[in-house]
Amino acid sequence: MPPKIIPRFELRRLFGLPLLSVGEGDSAPAPLESELLFDLTGENPENRLFGRFGPGELRERLAASGLLAGLSERGYPDPVLRLSCADPTDQRICLYAGEETRDRLLLEARLQLVPFHPRRPIGPFTEDSSFRMLVIHWLVLSSPDGTFTVDRPRLPGQEKPGLGLLNPTIALLKAFSYELSVDGVLDVPDHFHTALFYSRAFRYLDPEAEGRFLAIARDLSGVPLALASHAIREGCLVDRRTGASISWPAAEQVLALRGPLRRFLRSPAYREARNRALADHRFVVNWDLYRENLAHRDRP
Repeated sequence: MPPKIIPRFELRRLFGLPLLSVGEGDSAPAPLESELLFDLTGENPENRLFGRFGPGELRERLAASGLLAGLSERGYPDPVLRLSCADPTDQRICLYAGEETRDRLLLEARLQLVPFHPRRPIGPFTEDSSFRMLVIHWLVLSSPDGTFTVDRPRLPGQEKPGLGLLNPTIALLKAFSYELSVDGVLDVPDHFHTALFYSRAFRYLDPEAEGRFLAIARDLSGVPLALASHAIREGCLVDRRTGASISWPAAEQVLALRGPLRRFLRSPAYREARNRALADHRFVVNWDLYRENLAHRDRP
């Protein structure tokens, strides 16, 4: 019988592992062997979320966050749970209303744990600053049996109406984050309405981006959300002072949970830079251009 091969790791790499370098007094539970294997090698033979959460543990957290109760109230008790976690860059959670098809999808979250570095200096941080982040690559909450109405029109990117369960979903992500000892949750919203929904708990890492976003929300507050988000997607947002068209800015929104990241987003310096950008920006929608775009699209 051939001898069992025991993997060996460089000690400096092992002790640099985020899971083993949590500060004293941190309340995060000790990592599992499967979690260490996942973090060191990317292997995940048990198909656990981040090498840590199996179906049973995940259902407990879904219940604690209020998601299962919210789904039950909306007519979807006991959803089918599926994990697809073989790829470290695409840790996927899916909940289905019965049949495991896209038409019966209730929730899909595609997540990743990454060491995040700012692309340029922001506040006290440089390109060399590093944060352990839980990244949201994709998040869908949809009602399989819902229909769009005049009061609840289709938002850009939607296939089905939403469930109105973003708050418990954020609570679930926060629970993951505390257990995984991450500095924050990160998302790059691709639509105005997405950024607006996330702004209940998230802030843009760059205070100038936060101020610009708040200025857009302020100046378009009288426009129905679906219409505003569609107009921005169509490239019809205009700088009121210069008349220049403004494309939707791609930037990182962060839910900061601890350490320097959390302190910065709560600091006077962040608030001052945000407020300056908010005061400096004025936006308006070019409705003539919007109508032209729609008419052009409708032409055969």
